[in-house]
Amino acid sequence: MKSRTVNIDDIRAFEKPCVLAVGMFDGLHLGHRRVLEKAAEIARERGAAVAVLTFSPHPSRVVDMGRPPVDMLYGREVRAKMFRGAGAQIVFVKKFDKRFAAKSSEAFGAFLEKKFPKLAGIVTGENFVYGKNAEGDARALAETSERRGWIYSAVKGVYLRGGERMSSSLMRRALSSGDLRLYSRVAGGPYFAEGEIARGKKIGRKLGFPTLNLPWDPECRPPFGVYAVRLEHGKREYWGVANYGVNPTVGKTSPVLETHLFENVRFGAGSRVKVSFLKFLRPEKKFGSLELLKKQIAADKKRAAKFCASFEKKINKK
Repeated sequence: MKSRTVNIDDIRAFEKPCVLAVGMFDGLHLGHRRVLEKAAEIARERGAAVAVLTFSPHPSRVVDMGRPPVDMLYGREVRAKMFRGAGAQIVFVKKFDKRFAAKSSEAFGAFLEKKFPKLAGIVTGENFVYGKNAEGDARALAETSERRGWIYSAVKGVYLRGGERMSSSLMRRALSSGDLRLYSRVAGGPYFAEGEIARGKKIGRKLGFPTLNLPWDPECRPPFGVYAVRLEHGKREYWGVANYGVNPTVGKTSPVLETHLFENVRFGAGSRVKVSFLKFLRPEKKFGSLELLKKQIAADKKRAAKFCASFEKKINKK
């Protein structure tokens, strides 16, 4: 089956056998991946497709959970791509609104039965909750599944060596504070920005440091500042240094990731790239002149190159 994304509200029903991994899965950390792996295991046993059922927007933006609304790490399209990369053959997105939030635990089961008449199984994390006032939990979903003839599995959480549970919340805290090492440990890989390169004002080129400019403004974002990065374009990888932010010295207004690569490339505006944030080098700063900015970029480049060389060496040893 060719991988695809479907708005579940746009179809009457998905008529093929499938196993659903259900959840937000923001950031797709190592615990989330275990949920998808379990879904794939059951799908193989039952001759069914591996599917993800996720929601948009985050429930905290629709119902009062007693805390500020969650800022998502990644947007809907990037999340769907991550799910497919982790083995999901099809991604279903359900609009989360007040009407859906008010469904009882039993009504949620009826919704699944209607939309997935050949549902073979459901997999969630053990702390999954759903329905009005979050009355549904793993136990309730297990009972619903037993009555309706579905296999159900609640996957246990994954913990760091210090005992803290891996979670999207932990990833958001790590990213917001610039702790990319912790983020990578939980996610199983570095934080990244993905999209199309936009035309810039070529100020970097005039300073001797040409950049590839990627507009990037997610809800939850890393601190504005300078990073050692790895850029992927097609099947090639490049190392570089990047400034993420509004670049106050030249007066930008919307956040842009400006990446200077250590080697010359022949692609630019319109090219689709993925930029991984490897190390936070320093916060963004306004300089008194372009000459001072130029000197700082040279120093940042030197520091980033040293880190990237060390990072690449560690990768090659694995």
